[in-house]
Amino acid sequence: MPKALINISNNSIVSSKHLTEEHIENLVRFSDRKEQLEENTLKSLHYHVSKFNDYCLTHNVIPLPLQDATILEAFLIQENERGCKAQTLRIYAWAVSKIHSLAGLEIPYFKTIITARLKIISKQEVKRGIKRKQAVAFSYDHLKFVNEQLDINSLLSIRNALLLNICYDGLLRESEACNLFVDQIQKVNGLYNINITNSKTDKSLDGSIVHLSKFTSKLLPLYLQKVSAHNGQFLFKRITPRGGKLEKLKPSDHSPNPHDKPISTKTVELIFANTWHSITDYNQSVSFDLHVDLPERPFSGHSARVGASCDLVSAGYDDSLVMRAGRWKTLRMVELYTRGVNNKFATVREFRERLDTMTDI
Repeated sequence: MPKALINISNNSIVSSKHLTEEHIENLVRFSDRKEQLEENTLKSLHYHVSKFNDYCLTHNVIPLPLQDATILEAFLIQENERGCKAQTLRIYAWAVSKIHSLAGLEIPYFKTIITARLKIISKQEVKRGIKRKQAVAFSYDHLKFVNEQLDINSLLSIRNALLLNICYDGLLRESEACNLFVDQIQKVNGLYNINITNSKTDKSLDGSIVHLSKFTSKLLPLYLQKVSAHNGQFLFKRITPRGGKLEKLKPSDHSPNPHDKPISTKTVELIFANTWHSITDYNQSVSFDLHVDLPERPFSGHSARVGASCDLVSAGYDDSLVMRAGRWKTLRMVELYTRGVNNKFATVREFRERLDTMTDI
């Protein structure tokens, strides 16, 4: 082949040996336009298809086009026996099916064999008590602790506090937080808004406006002033933990800074996790009545989405408003995130409380 069909760092994951010219042309068309998919989606596609290709190679089977869905089924069973859960196996199935679809091919009996196998594995996990791990809630009380501990003389402290506040105000995904640009910020009536244009559910690319709180709107210009000499386009700068100096990114006379890079999702995860550890240390140093309520597991990059959703539902906001605030397509994720605090799941309890009240009267 003269060019890699679908590549990450120029490594092709597709062999053209057993494909027709029409199927090759379909893949070339996609490869030339692969930016239509998010980078993380491409990486996931590349990784999971490569793993399946390796399996096929060891079993002397052609991975594309796949002649029999039972081959993919056997691969999923093997990965499940190695510890992969149903959620990960669904990604494998999606990736292999996607690469066939891009070539204009179908996997024979995919729905009847692969879908059925995934359901069987999911039911087995339920019987064994295996649950899908959900991010723990980073709530307003945790955010309040962060803001009270803020050191305005430390650039690192300001950046981390600003990130946590914006993630909470906007129910941001960690990928959305990493890729915020300075020019997405607007000041309206004394407060700041951010237009989220990199949301994975925004197919129209129109963006979604996030309205920042008063505290966040005060913290934002302080941070921007401290990093103004950097001239970078990304809002959150890479900062070393020592003294808050910019990490290898020197100030630039060029705008935007040609060396500018976004922070990584690992950095966001670390900021949330370190906050959990800071609150844990605080709780150990004070009496029990001063403790900040804390989940058993550390916070993660999606914890602000969970926490803000729970806080909004607990305050009486309708699920549909929370769905819009979190940029979800359906109510399913809102219900999943808030089922522990959502009163609509306590219908019988509310009914009995009303009866008890009537009886007492």
